[in-house]
This record gives sequence, C-alpha cells and structure tokens, in this order.
Amino acid sequence: MLTLNSLSITLKSLRITASQELASEDASGQSSSTDQAETGIKAKTLAVSGFLTFTQAEHLAQLFDMAEATESGARVIFRISNHTASALGVKQVRFSSKIEAVEQQTTRQWSVSFTLSECRSVPEKVEERTPPAEANQQGGKSNVQYANIGDHLQKNFESLRTV
Repeated sequence: MLTLNSLSITLKSLRITASQELASEDASGQSSSTDQAETGIKAKTLAVSGFLTFTQAEHLAQLFDMAEATESGARVIFRISNHTASALGVKQVRFSSKIEAVEQQTTRQWSVSFTLSECRSVPEKVEERTPPAEANQQGGKSNVQYANIGDHLQKNFESLRTV
C-alpha cells in the first residue's frame, strides 16, 4: 500500500525499492592508498513499480499529474505512507528522475515506474540545526602583526642580539 497526501496509489504487484547514496571522494591523491573522504549522507530514494490495467487510465493520468505538479516553481512535496518509507523514517517525498508507463499488450496493462526522493531528511534537519563552526584564525595567540616579512625578520634579529 502506498499513499501520497492521503491519496492511495493503486498499483497491482506494487514493488518499492529503497536506496541511499553514501557519497565519498577518493582521498589518496597520487598514492595507491584506499582512503576515502566522506562527503555526506544523501537523501533516500524509493523506486516504485507496479501495474495499472488499461481500464484505469484515469489513475495513470492522475499519477502523471502528481509528478508534474509544482508549487512556487518547485515540485510538490508529498507526505508518504508506506511500510518501507516508515521503516526508514521517510516522511516527505517528491517525484524525481523520471516516471514512465510501458504498455503491456499481452496483459492489457501498463507497467508503471517512478522514483520518489526524500525531502527534509533527518541528516538535512540535523545539518540545519548545527551552528556553523567558527574558523580558526592564524597567527597564534600573539596580537602582533607585521606589515611585511622584512619587519618581522628585523624584529627577530633584534631580539636575538639582545639575549
């Protein structure tokens, strides 16, 4: 069973596949090291597939309308109700990637598939709540600043001579 904004999506043989990208980049440089730099946890995606009979053409049209729907220039965010989504903590989704309906002439139905991406994910909310870290200032604890390196060297030489 799949529900988006209290609207039941009635696909036969409903199949939902959840996935999540754990982004990382190669940090080995020119060496043969296997180090990876973790670049964050991306949103979960739900790949949905199932069948609609040719007699349910209005459901197919409604599904495509939902995928195309926009609000303030962005795709509409839907509240989702589904066992897989609930198990993964996914509460809000939007259509992403593509939606397709392939005719199955022998069984007189459409094979429908689309992808839903998580919106306002838990890692995203945590990142929003975390205050930005203050940058460390260079120069140590000394408040002494020099206009150029020559002044700095001159002061150091003078302090060495007096010792």
